[in-house]
Amino acid sequence: MKNITKIVSTCFLVLCLTLSLTACKGEEKTTSKENDGGDTIVSNEKEKEPKEKKTKYDTLVLGSTDFNAVFSPFFATTGYDVEITDRTQESLITNNRLGEPASNLAVYETPKEIKDDDGNIMTVYRFKLQDNLKFSDGEPITADDIIFTYKVLCDPKYDGASTIYTTPILGINEYRYDDPNYAEIIEGLKVSSQDVIKEEVEACMISAYESYGAEAIDGYTGFNNPDGLEGEELKKASIAKFIEVETDCCYGTYEVEAIDNKFKELEKKYIEENLSSGTIKVPDIEGIKKVDDLTVEVTIKGVDPKAIWNLGAIEVAPEHYYGEGFKKGDLTKVKEKNNMPIGAGAYKFEKFENNVVTFRANENYYKGEPKIKNLKYQVVSSSNKLETVTLGEVDISDPTASPEMVQNVKDAGLHYELIENLGYGYIGINADRIKDKNVRKGLMHIMNREPAINTYYGELASVIERPMSRVSWAYPENAKSYYEFNSAKALECFEKAGYKQVDKNGTKVLEKNGKQLKIEIGIGGDGIMNHPSAPILTQMKDEMEKLGGVLDISDVDVTILFDRLDAKDWDMWVAAWQATIDPDMYQTYHSNGPSNHYCIKNEELDQIILDARSTNDIEKRKGYYSKALDIIMDEAVEMPVYQRKNMFIFNPEVIDVETLPKDMTPFYGYFKEIQTLELK
Repeated sequence: MKNITKIVSTCFLVLCLTLSLTACKGEEKTTSKENDGGDTIVSNEKEKEPKEKKTKYDTLVLGSTDFNAVFSPFFATTGYDVEITDRTQESLITNNRLGEPASNLAVYETPKEIKDDDGNIMTVYRFKLQDNLKFSDGEPITADDIIFTYKVLCDPKYDGASTIYTTPILGINEYRYDDPNYAEIIEGLKVSSQDVIKEEVEACMISAYESYGAEAIDGYTGFNNPDGLEGEELKKASIAKFIEVETDCCYGTYEVEAIDNKFKELEKKYIEENLSSGTIKVPDIEGIKKVDDLTVEVTIKGVDPKAIWNLGAIEVAPEHYYGEGFKKGDLTKVKEKNNMPIGAGAYKFEKFENNVVTFRANENYYKGEPKIKNLKYQVVSSSNKLETVTLGEVDISDPTASPEMVQNVKDAGLHYELIENLGYGYIGINADRIKDKNVRKGLMHIMNREPAINTYYGELASVIERPMSRVSWAYPENAKSYYEFNSAKALECFEKAGYKQVDKNGTKVLEKNGKQLKIEIGIGGDGIMNHPSAPILTQMKDEMEKLGGVLDISDVDVTILFDRLDAKDWDMWVAAWQATIDPDMYQTYHSNGPSNHYCIKNEELDQIILDARSTNDIEKRKGYYSKALDIIMDEAVEMPVYQRKNMFIFNPEVIDVETLPKDMTPFYGYFKEIQTLELK
């Protein structure tokens, strides 16, 4: 699975860190000044031999962007609020350096496949808590806390970021709808949604016809009546084609989204009516069972490789704290705790004042009390990441890796780590706007990636040949280039699509039915010349001009780029994907995927994606994904561009870099061992 980045990684969301200095005892003349965090820095001009060794630094201050101050394991949504919450929480299971499941609060056990009485496959996940675990307030962690956490995340009124309720847990729909006989009613709501939207689209078609006039629509050049329609059928087809291109009211994407929105509206009303009765008909989730005081089993229908993360990565919340006053369908009391999180994490939340969040070490942390006693997050500027470290304002940061940056970091005497990014840069194509695959393939052949990436990143990034982060276990070994940079082959593809080079006043024009080939591509960020893919676009523009086509490059604000992308309003665009541990492709490449910006619709690909979802066998899934990636490349909707490295810099005068985790990976950063990190 991939999430569109806009274009910021969520794996290391807040790595601009600042260190606060606290007083060292001195017995003679001292001078002091205030730092940005308000703590006093004391330097000793002369000091008598201390009676005992003192630690100079005991507070780590992490820089952050503005908080929304929703610090909850259930409802935190922004990356910075999540980062705060994560310091106070621990999940059932975690992952190792390779991104594989590993024990955490609970011992990781391989899920077991069973069959029900009807012979249907079910998968059982068993989570057994380790012995003597405690929350930061000293209360024991039990199976009841796990079940409570599941219930909140699956509540009918839950409106946070988690989508655990989409996992096919046995009985999840009965619980969500609070109706053991929901199925027939839901099917009826789906039919009703389709009928309502069909009526709205028909009305819109008639309105558009009346507004623009029959002559304008019947003469629309985008419709050439390939089926030889006549009379009323021709009239209806002309109206539909006009609306498809000229308005947002059309069949296809609009209809799917509109039906889904209408269904959600009716579904919400149905749930509210059930809950308003005052009697809870389904108080528990059938597939979630308490085995003993430390063990919970979760049973799902079928096989879902992502389920281990959906179910195991939950942050176990204390029922005695968050559950006070909780009842199904009313999360008011749970939300009242949004500004004061409690959990089993390495740190205890103390307060949030004046844009500063303060923590102290959790003495009950199951991995051992953290060496760094105090932790702070404060709002700071991150525009000059290297400078803030060299000036002593920040002690850990994540500037963009480049050859120049590496040299600057070395010159400054800082420690740095280069870690592969769990994601990649790409150039996308909308198959609904550029319908002919041959045109898309022609565009692929004029993308010259390697010189651009080598110039921008040097050895800190490399060109990739399939649309998947090379960090993933599913990335095919020895993948070869699918489209070589070759203008002659590009022209062949354009000609297969029906375009011909026509001489007009001594200038080549690539046209079809008298219309020149024109493509618009969007790119966002800090300006096109600061983007690694910029040289690819400028060369594409030159090649298109030589061939007789036009490539318009729109350098826009990132917000505009993604707003238009969500509206499927780009022919092409430049962006990056941030990946998750599991490489499931449904979200981005299935015909019904919610993030299918490419508008790719391929039945064979859809089936392969579903097949890959139906097994936990890694080797089988590798085979499925290899085939799927080849189909995506053949459809020419996405050109993978580069796999880059992330850079993290540390001030070695403040941080004991020897206590950083060894061999960090995209799945295993320094916060994985925060309890052993030390300051000097």
